[in-house]
Amino acid sequence: METRKHLCTNCSFEADDDSDYCPRCGTLFTENIKCESHSKLEAEGVCVICGKPFCGICGHSVNNIFLCGENNSYEIYEGMAKVFGTSDEIQIHFVKSCLEGNSFHPFIYSKKSTPMQLGGNDQSLINLSASWGEKIINEIKLLVPCSEILEAKKLISELNI
Repeated sequence: METRKHLCTNCSFEADDDSDYCPRCGTLFTENIKCESHSKLEAEGVCVICGKPFCGICGHSVNNIFLCGENNSYEIYEGMAKVFGTSDEIQIHFVKSCLEGNSFHPFIYSKKSTPMQLGGNDQSLINLSASWGEKIINEIKLLVPCSEILEAKKLISELNI
């Protein structure tokens, strides 16, 4: 028997019909769900990172994805959150392998720039992989589904890299 699906009106994701919220964007499908922090207030959405319902005081939508105040700093791309970033390809593949070995679903996202894209052919490779403030130029990002980010971060912290 095929599982019935509920089409999210916010992001068009097909969630299981018995879901109270959309796992991709955090839109609530049912009413009378209270905020995790303010039990008298109605929840406006469910944080896609921690899976808890929050009111508009405690959470808000960022690019049509509902996040709580504690988790609103994550970079999110197409339902996946950045768990790790580096300019070292060997390191990113090592971390990806470790995550896969622990049943996570990592995805490597890389948007490499060439010297010509950065303003000319005189840029050295050292400059291309350097950092600018807190941002790494040409960062290779390791993404996991939003629901896996908290556990994946714990595993990566145990790797001591």
